[in-house]
Amino acid sequence: MKLLQRLDPRRSLAAAIGWWVIVLTLCLALATKLWLRSFIRSTLLEQHSQRLESTGGHVVSEVETAMQLRLQSVAVAATMLSEDIELSDARRLGRALEAVRREVSDLIWMAVTDADGNVVAATDERVVGQNVYQYTWESQGLDVAWIEEGRAPGEPYLKLTAPVRNAAGAIVGVVAAQLGWTWVQGLTAGIHASPGEWLLIDRDGLVRIGPPGLVGQRWAGAAEARKPFDPALVDLGTDASDLPPRVELRRLLADKPYVVVHTDSPDDGMLHKLGWRIVVVQPVESVAAFASGIEWRITAVLSALGLATALAGISVARRLTRRIRRIAESANAVGRGGAQRIDVPAGDDEAARLGAALDRLLASLQRERDELRLLNAELDRRVADRTEEIRRLALESRDAAVVRERLRLARALHDTLAHSMMAMLTEIRVLKRLASSRPQELPAELVRAEQAAREGLEEARHAIDQLRSNPVQQAGLGAALVELARAFGERHGMPVTCEVDPALAALADDAAQTVFRMTEELLRNVERHAGASHVRLRLWRTPQAQACLELVDDGCGFEPGRVAPGHYGLVGLHEQAEAIGAWLHIDSRPGQGTQVRVGWPLAAALADP
Repeated sequence: MKLLQRLDPRRSLAAAIGWWVIVLTLCLALATKLWLRSFIRSTLLEQHSQRLESTGGHVVSEVETAMQLRLQSVAVAATMLSEDIELSDARRLGRALEAVRREVSDLIWMAVTDADGNVVAATDERVVGQNVYQYTWESQGLDVAWIEEGRAPGEPYLKLTAPVRNAAGAIVGVVAAQLGWTWVQGLTAGIHASPGEWLLIDRDGLVRIGPPGLVGQRWAGAAEARKPFDPALVDLGTDASDLPPRVELRRLLADKPYVVVHTDSPDDGMLHKLGWRIVVVQPVESVAAFASGIEWRITAVLSALGLATALAGISVARRLTRRIRRIAESANAVGRGGAQRIDVPAGDDEAARLGAALDRLLASLQRERDELRLLNAELDRRVADRTEEIRRLALESRDAAVVRERLRLARALHDTLAHSMMAMLTEIRVLKRLASSRPQELPAELVRAEQAAREGLEEARHAIDQLRSNPVQQAGLGAALVELARAFGERHGMPVTCEVDPALAALADDAAQTVFRMTEELLRNVERHAGASHVRLRLWRTPQAQACLELVDDGCGFEPGRVAPGHYGLVGLHEQAEAIGAWLHIDSRPGQGTQVRVGWPLAAALADP
């Protein structure tokens, strides 16, 4: 379990470094393999072609040497027999030829001719007396040693000739020998090509020596030339366009691609005289397999080096992270409460500086924690004090709400019952005077008193209905004002003009409700005191982002500065305006009507047009 934790990169910095090194090394190995693939294969193909050329040169040298030795043996025999030809001793010539043939067992027969080309002696009696020009030998002349290929009905053979000269250097005869094709086959069987296989192609372009599938075939037809971008050459990583002139790629046996190397023979060599060529071939798959082996060996070596580097990196990283691990364990102990300080390693490296910085940070956090504890205690005390203050303010607010409600009820009573009771009191006083002075008018005045009582009762009921209902919340300030103006006009037969800004029609907050109640009070005052014939009501928004309500009548007017004792209508209007943070302006003179304006701030959502 501990080993797995040590190898887990999430738990160990050294393991993380090691895994990163391993991953990077593997990526580098694969990238190197891909990069070197084409280079290695093309380089190996070129080097392999050079090796095949070297192999072909070796085969040419071996064949040239073997044939040269056979031709030299015939030339030596010609030198040895120059005196015997001049003596015309056929028997002696025959014994000499037989002795040479026994030394060179590959020769089928040997013969010697006179200056006219007639065979005067031979190891085979059947050719004695014949003329060398009767054979199918296409001699290039008898003045130098020569080798040619002969064609017989049974099988091909090699013809070797050498001139016989006398003491004066004149040609007095020719030594001829026939070398069987079995000697050529035995010779080629003893010459091995490594790498590849070699082919012997004669002057007619026929494959004479090589793999069984090619022997007897014409080389031009048996070896198909490489096609451009041959898919079979993909394993080589090249299209072979940069190969040397004597190297090419062809398809041979079973349509498989082969590397083909043509070798050159000396101009005075035996192969050149015979018109033969030596070609060395090797399957492409063997070259590709060798290249693949090298690639994988390089990859394996790089991977092994990467693994060793990773292990070394882990070892070094563990030494480097041991001091950091010490700090981490100390921090964990502090977190569990088992220690109060960070264990700072000795030294002046990064680990020591990190430990010291963490220790200073921990000390600072502890000081801040102590200060925070004191601050929390102070906050608890302040919260307790503030809670007590809030409780006291809540009591005061409740008392203020009770007072506001009492004032509101007082204004409602003033607007309804106080007016009605004042009217009834006036009627009672009139009745008392009439009872003593003009009793005959008393019945009519009682009727008016009854009417005043009835109107007071209706106004009280209307006030109660207003206390129960809230038209502003139900329909908005604009609709409530329009309905109030319509009802007032219908009730008193007085034209009332009402203009409302559509942007303010939906106001329904506490301020709008208070303004609506103030409007009701103002209309009642117009009804009772103004004697007006027309009333104009307007609600609009001012450039100062305020809502303004204006009520204008053409009544008798009054002096706003003079307030009669016991009358609280104007006082109540000022109190209501102050309660909502509004301003109230009354402009009136006796005989000139009255203008009342109420302005209050709008909410932020309605402040911008």
